Amino acid sequence: MIKNILNSANKYSTGLEHVQHRRELWVKKSEEVKTHLKEIADYLNQNSTSKIGFFVDSSYAFDETINGACIEMPSITFRSGDLSMDLTFKNDDGNIITYAEKGFQITFSPSPTGEIIVMLLPHHNNLQTEVPKFITLTIISDLDKLTTDVVDEIVAKGTDAAFYSSFTGISELKDMPANGYNPVGFKRYETTEKPSDTEAES
Repeated sequence: MIKNILNSANKYSTGLEHVQHRRELWVKKSEEVKTHLKEIADYLNQNSTSKIGFFVDSSYAFDETINGACIEMPSITFRSGDLSMDLTFKNDDGNIITYAEKGFQITFSPSPTGEIIVMLLPHHNNLQTEVPKFITLTIISDLDKLTTDVVDEIVAKGTDAAFYSSFTGISELKDMPANGYNPVGFKRYETTEKPSDTEAES
C-alpha cells in the first residue's frame, strides 16, 4: 500500500514534466501558428469581398500586481476589423452619431497547464447592453497535432460562428437558439402623419 501512495505522489513530478514540455513546445509552435494566421489574413485581405480587414496580434500573459508579462505564455489572436452598420442619426442641433460593429476575435491562449484554449469573441456593438462572453472553440492538449490544417479548421469554424453573431448574419440563422444572440432595436421616432377624423371615418 505504501508503494501505491508513493506512485500517487510521484505523479506530480511526471505531470509537471508534461506541463513544462507543453509550455516549451507552445513557445515554438506559437510562431508557426502566427505565421500561418498571417498567411490566412493576407489571403482574405486580397481576395475577400468583405473589406473589413483581417489582422493577427500577439500578446503575453500579464500580471497586474507587478505589471509584468510571462514570455513563456504567448497568445495569438486572429481578428477582423470593425464593420460600419451604415446607421447615422442626426438631431436638430446638427449632432451626428454613427454605429459600428466590433470585429470578432479568435484567440489561441495558453493555460497554466500548457494546454491551448482556442476562444471566440463574437461581434458586438454599443447597442448591446453587455459585451458577449468568449466561446471555447477547442482545447488542445497534444500540440504536435496542431498542424496548419487543424488551424485552418479552427479558423473556419470560428469565422463561420462569428458571422452569425453579426448584424449581417443574424437574420441568416434559420434555427435561432433560445439563448442565442438577440439584436437590440432602436426606439421609434414618430414621423408618420395620422389621418384626420374624416379620413379615418371614410
